[in-house]
Amino acid sequence: MSKLENTLPPAAMPAPAKRRSRLRLLGKALIYAVPALALLSVLGNWLWMLSGSNRWELQSDADGVQVYTMKTPGSSALRVRGIATMKQFSLSNHIAPFLDESIQNNCAEWVQGCLGYRIVQPWDPRSGSIVTLWSVELFPPFTPREMLLLGQLRQDPSTGVVTLENIAAPNKLPPNENRVRLEHMHNVFRYTPQPDGAVKVEVLYDMDMGGGFPQWAQNLMAPMVVRQMLTKDIPRQLNQEKYRKARFDFLVDGTLAKH
Repeated sequence: MSKLENTLPPAAMPAPAKRRSRLRLLGKALIYAVPALALLSVLGNWLWMLSGSNRWELQSDADGVQVYTMKTPGSSALRVRGIATMKQFSLSNHIAPFLDESIQNNCAEWVQGCLGYRIVQPWDPRSGSIVTLWSVELFPPFTPREMLLLGQLRQDPSTGVVTLENIAAPNKLPPNENRVRLEHMHNVFRYTPQPDGAVKVEVLYDMDMGGGFPQWAQNLMAPMVVRQMLTKDIPRQLNQEKYRKARFDFLVDGTLAKH
């Protein structure tokens, strides 16, 4: 009987024999398909690494917000730049959250998935710097991330432009075994006062989530994160009374440019 089964075409085989035959065919296909997919993945990643114009390219322009991306050859990450002009907030309004210690009590209102935020080194007006630690939860199976940041704030005395930089400073505290601490982050917020009293806000998003987080997913999400930040998140937060009333002696609101 077994000899007869081997000579029968697949359509004439009994059901168990058909299943075994299909499983063997599937197994053979997987033997070839898995290495081929792995090779294509490596090749695709290599080609992506080599690609890039090293120039800012407009990705979207809507609701008064322009979002640009830049791909640099040799890097797998996209840098993202967003620009918007906001008429309702002064320079002091924009900077107020940066110095707000109460965010330690409700950081999830500022950053989605925030597990904790604390000020490691308080604001030093002489150096214009502060060190903060953010903990953020990611979706499974990725471990929560820590962002240990050196924040630096300065205002150009001739133009009034305010620049805020958040730079990863992973070695300022011992590592946390339950968190992946970001090694690379250099996000820049630039606030340029306009003659009509408005403020041009420019956001430069440049970070690596690390810890095996897929770069393609970050590249896909980053432009949307920057757009939402400028269209919804920043206006929503700055509309709070405590920020709208904020004034700082070390900041000069308005244009200072001399012609």
